[in-house]
Amino acid sequence: MRRRYKVAAFGMACVLAAASQSMMSQEKTDSYTESEVVSDLEIVEETSAVLLEKEEVAKQRVFLNELQMETEPVLKETQPEVLMGEEDVSELDGYILPSVEEYLNIRLTPSTDSEVVGKLYIGTKAEILGEEGDWYQIRSGSVEGYVYRPYTVTGKEAEAFAVEKGYIVCSVLTGGLRVRENPGTDADVLDIVGEGETFDIVEVVDGWVAVDYKGETAYLSSDFVSVDYDLGEAVSIQEELAVIQAAEEEAVRQEQAKQEAAASAVSNSKVMETVQRDSVAASDEDIYLLACLIHMEAGWEPYEGQLAVANVVLNRLKAGYGSTISEIIYAKGQFSGANSGALAQVLASGPNQSCITAAVEAFSGVNNIGDYRNFISAPYASTGSYSEYTLIGNHCFYKN
Repeated sequence: MRRRYKVAAFGMACVLAAASQSMMSQEKTDSYTESEVVSDLEIVEETSAVLLEKEEVAKQRVFLNELQMETEPVLKETQPEVLMGEEDVSELDGYILPSVEEYLNIRLTPSTDSEVVGKLYIGTKAEILGEEGDWYQIRSGSVEGYVYRPYTVTGKEAEAFAVEKGYIVCSVLTGGLRVRENPGTDADVLDIVGEGETFDIVEVVDGWVAVDYKGETAYLSSDFVSVDYDLGEAVSIQEELAVIQAAEEEAVRQEQAKQEAAASAVSNSKVMETVQRDSVAASDEDIYLLACLIHMEAGWEPYEGQLAVANVVLNRLKAGYGSTISEIIYAKGQFSGANSGALAQVLASGPNQSCITAAVEAFSGVNNIGDYRNFISAPYASTGSYSEYTLIGNHCFYKN
């Protein structure tokens, strides 16, 4: 409304001026008509409107310039990444990863002749403190020193190296996250995973993280996982020596415990007498099959162990595990080699003579393990859980 009032006032002034001019020139000419005067007034009004519009535009430009001057410093302070080139920034800027087969020596001074004070094993990182020629001064864990620069990577190169070597993992941030066969919400769901589960990353794609899931590549939505570098720290020479010493001491302790357990097992092993029982009728095929089983299970064992294996089979026959020797031997979950092809190889090549003798004697009634129906390799025996057992060679024969 104010613009209209200004234009009207300006127009009225122009009208008065034009009228005055007209009266002054009336004496000289009568060429102006009433319509011509009205036309001139319209031109004046249009001109004044254009001038006012330009004035408003100029004011707006001044306002915008002042606003830009006020906000530009704030943008520089709050958005440094954008101004500096965010695409060039890496989480591993200022850090190095050893690009070696096993470990990179950390030396006291920047020289290959200098004392080794620590080691950067593969899968670790170190902070860069400075540079001296072809050497980085670094700090990692409790170690400070120098590493040879050509054997390291940093920045974007280190990121790519970490992904390639599997040093980057993702952690699930929510429960019930779908594991998909391909990236995309319309892809098939392979499984559901829970909060806190972690997976090795294969690659990161737009909106999705490809992970190693049970040996196959699967995809998780990047909105519900965090991506982190799984990198360790350097160890000093003193720390490494302490670890080695502790490992050696633990190995000695385990060996002593193993020997004590073996001694205890032997001392508690029941001494079994060889007795004559009733014979069991058998065909030549039964004898050959049993002899082959004995060869498969105990071909390298002393004869007493071979005879004991034969009697395990016959004890199972008497206990009703099956109605024939073949049923006993090929029963599912009993003698694993019988269904894996191992027994078939012995059947094709034939058993040794001692195994044949053991089979014949067992069928004739010679027994050296009583009614035991189970045996296992001695190192895997849980002798404390057996009601009775006896050790023969490298086998433990027992009953529950």
